[in-house]
Parts: sequence; C-alpha cells; structure tokens
Amino acid sequence: MDNEEETTTEVLNEEKMELNVDEIIERYVGSFGLPQLLQVVLVSFAWVFDSQNTLVTIFTDAQPSGWRCKTSADPSLSSSWCMNNTASGGGGNKGQSAGHVCGLAAGSWEWIGGNSATTIAEWDLICHRKFLAAIPTSLFFIGSIFGCAFYGRLADAWLGRKKTLLLACILTSTTTFLTSFSPNIWVYSLLRFANGFARSGNGICCLVLSTEVVGRKWRGQVGQYGFFFFTAGFLSLPFIAYPTRTQWRYLYRIISLPPLVYTFLLVPLVSESPRWLLVRGKNKEALEVLQRFAGWKGKKLPDNIELIIPSQATTGTGNEGGKNENIWTTRWAAKRMITMMLFGFGVGFVYYGIQLNAENLNFNLYLTVIINAAMEIPAVFIGGILLSFTNRRLLSSLSAISAGVSCLLCIIFSAASSTTSSWPQLTIEAIGFMAAAIAFNVSYIYCVELFPTNVRNFAVSMLRQSLMLGASLSPLLVVVGRLSPSLSFAVFGALAIVSGTLSVWLPETKNAPLYETLKQQEEEEEVKRRRLMQNTVL
Repeated sequence: MDNEEETTTEVLNEEKMELNVDEIIERYVGSFGLPQLLQVVLVSFAWVFDSQNTLVTIFTDAQPSGWRCKTSADPSLSSSWCMNNTASGGGGNKGQSAGHVCGLAAGSWEWIGGNSATTIAEWDLICHRKFLAAIPTSLFFIGSIFGCAFYGRLADAWLGRKKTLLLACILTSTTTFLTSFSPNIWVYSLLRFANGFARSGNGICCLVLSTEVVGRKWRGQVGQYGFFFFTAGFLSLPFIAYPTRTQWRYLYRIISLPPLVYTFLLVPLVSESPRWLLVRGKNKEALEVLQRFAGWKGKKLPDNIELIIPSQATTGTGNEGGKNENIWTTRWAAKRMITMMLFGFGVGFVYYGIQLNAENLNFNLYLTVIINAAMEIPAVFIGGILLSFTNRRLLSSLSAISAGVSCLLCIIFSAASSTTSSWPQLTIEAIGFMAAAIAFNVSYIYCVELFPTNVRNFAVSMLRQSLMLGASLSPLLVVVGRLSPSLSFAVFGALAIVSGTLSVWLPETKNAPLYETLKQQEEEEEVKRRRLMQNTVL
C-alpha cells in the first residue's frame, strides 16, 4: 500500500510538460505525415469550386462566336436586306459580329449558337448595351472583397476555420444554383455579387487549415498544393462548358452540385485547426486533434502535456492590458498589413488582367482557356520548389518584377502583332503570366507566416480583398488595351514592378515559427532583433 501511495504521489506531483503546437507537431506528430496530407487534400478540394465560380463567366458571359442573316416570313425582315447592309454576310469573328449587327434591323439576324448560349446573346448586351456585360464580373469581385472581410472575422473570432468553410460551401452552392434562374442582367449581376461574397471564404479557410497543422519547413509547399486544385478547377471548366455551350444556365447548375456534395461528404472529415482552438481557450479539443494526428503514427501524447497559451488574448480583438489587440491598433502589424495589401493589389491586377486579356486572342475559346490553365501548373511546381530553399521576400519580389519586365517586353511586339499573330509576344506573355501566378500563390503563404493565429484569417482575408480589388479594376485596362495594346502592357508592367519593390520592405519568414498572438510575436521578434544586433556588433 505504501508503494502504491508513493507512486500515486509521484504521478500527481509530476511536473507539467509545457509545449506549444509547433513543438508537439515536431516531436510527436511529425512535420508532414499521412494525417496532415489527408487534411490538406480534403481541405483543398474547395479550391476547385473557388476557381470554377471565379472563371465561369469566361464562357457564360462570352461574346457569341458569330451571327447570320435569317430567312423570315415577314417581308420587312428579309435576309437580302440583312445581307446587303453588312460586308461580312454574317458569321464574322467576335469583334466583327457585335459591330456589324448594330446597323441591322431587329429580327433580320440571329446568333449562330442560339440566344441561350451566353448572357450577351440572351439579353442583347451589344451595341449601346455592351457596357452592361462587364457589370456581373466586376460585381463578383466586389462581392469577394466584402466576403473576405466577413469570413476573415468570422473564422478568427467566432466559428473557427472548419465551420466557416462549411458555411462558405453551402452559400456558394446556393448562390450558384440561383444564378441559373436569373430573369435579366440586373438580377444576374446581383446574384454574381452574392456568389462572389459566398465563395471568398473557401480559399481563406483552405489555406489556413492546411498550413496550421504542418511543421514550419512544410508550410510553403503545403500552401502551394492547394493551388493545384485551383488549377484543376480551371481546367475542368472547358470540359463542362463545351457540352453545355448552347445553354449557359446549365453550366451554373452543374458547378453548383460539387460544393453541396463536398459539404456533406468531406467537410465532416476535416479537423479544426488546433492553433485556433488553443487561442480560443479550448485546450482539451486542441490536444484531441493533435492526439488523432499522432495516433496515425502509433504514438500517444504524454498525459502531462499542457499546451502553452502565449497570452491572455484569445481573439483578434481580445483584451490585453486594457487595449484591444488587433492588427490596426498594433503599429508594426498595421504597417506590415498595409504593405502586404499594396503588394496584393498590384499582383491581383496583373494576374487577373493577363488572364482576361487572353480573351482577345484570335484562338478557339475553349482551347485558349485550357492553355491558360495549363500555364498555372509550372507556376505551382516552380513556386513550390523555390519556396523550399529561397527566402519568401526575395521570391515575391523577383516573381512580381519578372512579370512586370515581361509585360514591358511585350510592348516591343505589340505593333508587329497588330495584324498577325506574334509567337514571340505570346511566349513572353506566357512567361509573364507564370511569374505573376508564382507571385500570386506565394503571397498567400507569405501572409500566413507574417501574422499570428489570432489574426491570421483576418490578415489573409485582407490580402484577398486587395487581390480582388486589383482584379475588379483590371478589366477596364483590358478594354483600353483593345485600342492601345502598348498602353495596357505598360501599365501592367509598371504596376507589377512597383509591387515587387514594395515586398522588399516586408520581413523574412522562412523557417520562422507560427506565433499565436500579436503580443507574443512582437516580443519574440524583438528578442531576435536584439540578438542579431549583438552578433553584428561582436
């Protein structure tokens, strides 16, 4: 009995092992094992829906491929009158078809693909109404801006990453399906705004849920894996759109189904971020998630482990020392966030602008989209490889500047290619787009590492807002580029170079720990700076 009492006393008096999430992952779970891989794959499926809803208007809102004069029983709408009043006789390219039909009598001509092929054909968004065709896409990106702020706050302070992802998928599916029943351009534009708002939560939660469960040396690569799914969604669109090319509404209905299936079959298998659970004071739940991950390797966390809570702040606006702890009231974090947003604005402007500008190429639309999507693949590969051994700051800067230089080089070939195709220009454009894609992808990883857990989702949402703001303005420059290609390339190039220069002012985060609160990050980064200065002096 005495021995048993002594053993019991030793267990009760055993010191608690205080570890943070990073230390538990490195010691017991592993930097990147099978459970983290499954988490990343399950979460990253939502990127497919994100890309499909973002880029679907390439097909649904496209200029119809051509038109033709039609035979009518009404003598006043004779096909001979139609043919005599156009030099092309119908069926020109995209640029000719819209221009020529403006002078024809209503009812004397028809779209070759039918009036239900695209929104432009169904609602006559041509001639004096052609500006209306740009409203849905612009409102989609504006909706994304508002959605980023909403989901960022929701995921950090209230629902967490997993439940926010669940909500975003349900709303994405609902708004996409409702869009297919739009009776006119105004309702359609409103629903595109709602869809942009809904889908913006997918990418934010995917990235954070993926990177917060792996070791620090794998964060960059894991963040890049999600963009493969974005590319997969982009690549799937032409294959879905081609069979539905005569009914644009069917395309929306088809892409509304995967998010719904994903919500009920796969999201329940996703684990909540242990870092968020810890910051919210849910230590037991955080340890349970980490124990499940460790169990895959046949390990068990010691019973005396106690997760460290770095400070009393538990949310992005928690109370610490009588002051609200959030990005905008913390000077160093606010400067960092503003710099990151300016960088994101330029990168988003160039990244989406180059994609939208590709619609003006004289190639088959479906083949063009496949080629554009294929260019994302080497960008993800190259970005993932470079992230494993290069600095984030250097990679962000050089990729953005390379995209800008490529755009400026296109000016040289724009005059020569005004009447004929220029393969050198297309090659340089492709290089520029891949560089912009690398900068776009890396910016998310960089942002995740720049800010602590209690404001990380909010920080990523702010970056996403700036990317979407740049995207919403880029179509205006694409329109200008139809009149002056050199001017559009010059603006794209200059803005990309300026963005690349701005990123130089951000701190390096390669192999840095993921902090939990702003206070902890400020204190530990200050200690590192002092040590660095002492070593420099010595």
